[in-house]
Amino acid sequence: MPEGFWELFAAALAEEPGRVYARFDGAPITFTDLDRMSAAVAAGLAARGVARGDRVAVMLRNGPGALALIFGLARAGMVWVPVNVALRGEGLRHVLTHCDPRALVVEADLLDRVRDCGAALDGVVTLGTAELDALLAEGARHHAPPPAPADTFAIMYTSGTTGPAKGVIVTHRMLRLAGEGALLVAAARDGDVLFVWEPLYHIGGAQLIVLPLRRRVTLAMVGRFSASRFWEEVRAEGATHIH
Repeated sequence: MPEGFWELFAAALAEEPGRVYARFDGAPITFTDLDRMSAAVAAGLAARGVARGDRVAVMLRNGPGALALIFGLARAGMVWVPVNVALRGEGLRHVLTHCDPRALVVEADLLDRVRDCGAALDGVVTLGTAELDALLAEGARHHAPPPAPADTFAIMYTSGTTGPAKGVIVTHRMLRLAGEGALLVAAARDGDVLFVWEPLYHIGGAQLIVLPLRRRVTLAMVGRFSASRFWEEVRAEGATHIH
């Protein structure tokens, strides 16, 4: 059995390339789509000087671009550093300084907040959402050896309730195991649809990206949680599970 996250994805892609991995606000994303988009991300970042093992801070809301970016970093062996989009000021400065990123991908409307937080970002490759969309449109291919299960997949920061936020190192194997744990708790079976409202920058959302790699389930993803539309969205997606 594949030990790491990327190995799982490659195996599922080879077996069923046309299967729907997820839907974002109802729009399907197949394994082939995710392979193409993630390759473009990996190639585009590599062309901009980001190398295997480099840390990439990502301050994005849920969306197809965020999903493609996560998979692109994983396939290239770059390290995903998800940043809570609600962070500002000293909390944001601490994370961006502590992780020492080679690149930063950030929502266009959050760029000023990043610039004002006090983090020294000279020399950091910075992409807004428009640049990310352009990179995806380039459609470049990425050819490199896949990461090993023990390689670092992400550095995920704690909430910082007992002091400055700590960066937790998550390997490719660890993310696979976290997803398999969520799968056991959910008792999800082939054909199920899991409604995903959790932000991908939190482990609660991040671990769910493993589920379609271990079962023939579909993730029904939305941009954010809405109390007023929640059950309407669940019914519209035909969801069988809520994480």
